[in-house]
Amino acid sequence: MNFNNIGYFQFNNLLQSRVPLVLVVLDEIDLKPWYNSLIHMHLENVSIFCDSTRAVELVNEKKLPPHFAIIILDMHGQNSPKVTEDLEKAGYLNVYYVKNGFIGISEERQNSKNV
Repeated sequence: MNFNNIGYFQFNNLLQSRVPLVLVVLDEIDLKPWYNSLIHMHLENVSIFCDSTRAVELVNEKKLPPHFAIIILDMHGQNSPKVTEDLEKAGYLNVYYVKNGFIGISEERQNSKNV
């Protein structure tokens, strides 16, 4: 399922552009220090905080069309692929997870600032 993952640049671009999506956050992750107040509001509107066992249920409650973009983020990228697979089995067609989780994009973000 390597084709269903995105890195920091794709993730950041989606948030900066305020693309309509649902961000499923599986762990205690705070992205607010990374972004300005406009992106904070976007994050508040699009985020679902839950554990991996409730992700499909909570996304289903949103009554999204099958093609709606869904991004899964966890701390280390270990649970996200399974949740992505579960959401695809539930009929969602545009589901991606953040490769290597928050730790991975934090490192990518830091490296991009050092260039």
